[in-house]
Amino acid sequence: MVSGLLALSVASCTTTEFIHVTPECTPPPQPALPELSKGELWDALGDERYRALERYINGVWAFSDEQGAMLQTLCTNSL
Repeated sequence: MVSGLLALSVASCTTTEFIHVTPECTPPPQPALPELSKGELWDALGDERYRALERYINGVWAFSDEQGAMLQTLCTNSL
């Protein structure tokens, strides 16, 4: 996603078509995670599965934060 002109060319065509691309500047909603008792969840899953779930949830939050930061950069630079 880059604001500006995007050049598309096809090997069998001799013309180049330019398409103006602008990002959607509304950030995605933050992920909604359920309220869980960490102790009960750890007891139910065990240490290994709990740690794997914790890494997954942290990855979801990191991805969401990264997408928000990228949109903020793209949208402030394209104005």
